[in-house]
Amino acid sequence: MSTGPLPPGLVSELESLKVALASMTSDQLSAEDTSAIAAEISAIRLQLKRLAYDQQELRRRLEQHGLIPS
Repeated sequence: MSTGPLPPGLVSELESLKVALASMTSDQLSAEDTSAIAAEISAIRLQLKRLAYDQQELRRRLEQHGLIPS
């Protein structure tokens, strides 16, 4: 099941971030920067999983009440 469209611009922002991070070398990032980036990426992944779950739950409830077809 599709979780629906992402907010406008989110995909391009994430793609730009990915390209920027991929082009960095180890001398451009300190250990603290690397840890901070890893924490942010984990937070983004967790939020996206939460959004997907919320969308699925909303769809289930709408179907349950007959507000959308199953």
